Amino acid sequence: MPLVLDGPIYPQSIGNVPWYQAPDLQCIQTVVEKLFAVQTSGERPGMLLGKIQSGKTKSFLGAVAPAFHNEFDVAVILTKGTKALTRQTLARVRRDFAAFQNRDQLQIYDIMTIPDGLTG
Repeated sequence: MPLVLDGPIYPQSIGNVPWYQAPDLQCIQTVVEKLFAVQTSGERPGMLLGKIQSGKTKSFLGAVAPAFHNEFDVAVILTKGTKALTRQTLARVRRDFAAFQNRDQLQIYDIMTIPDGLTG
């Protein structure tokens, strides 16, 4: 199945971020394609690992957008257990996806402050 890259989120999300270069875009597409090719589960999750300041967050957030256009409904971001890094990562997600959240195309929550009343 060819990867859908022209949905309502991906083109706008990468177009608003000047630091996505051609190798980044290829990495993003490869990550999403591999998520389709490999069966993931709670025991074998899809993960993105890398060195400090290697672009993991940029690549992950870039991969979230086309994943939403390609049958993925949820993205869960786990970060190191420090409050400072958690706040930094959450702020970046909210910044990078603010336009889509404002248009009710997606919802962003901190697991520690999820509002009551969400459906399962």
